[in-house]
Amino acid sequence: MTNRESGERLIREAERIFSRDLKAAKDDMDHNMTVRRAQEVVELILKGALKVLGIDYPKVHDVGEVFVQRVREKYPPTDKEVLERIRIISMWLSEARAPSFYFEKNYTYDDAMKAYEDAEFLVKEIKAFL
Repeated sequence: MTNRESGERLIREAERIFSRDLKAAKDDMDHNMTVRRAQEVVELILKGALKVLGIDYPKVHDVGEVFVQRVREKYPPTDKEVLERIRIISMWLSEARAPSFYFEKNYTYDDAMKAYEDAEFLVKEIKAFL
């Protein structure tokens, strides 16, 4: 399997989690799971995009900074505000990953909606970019 094929597979998985699992968690008002699933979507779509672009990434949950740095290097005219928002989304959701999954924090409706909207934004932007 090529990097491109592997990356496209990760992107499809991110879209599947978004359309099935994330939406279900949001609709069920399961705030912690909404945050958790949003983090998965963001991590997978960023890693998929990096693979499609032929860029190695560290085996960590937050690859937003790597994505932003490499895109700025390779594609300088990219919208700086969008890239900064991608970096921030990846960072906050990766920080929320464990607390949401292990119920170390009870996330609110507002947190869940922000996570959902952030994941939706990222999916849209990455697909448009690629």
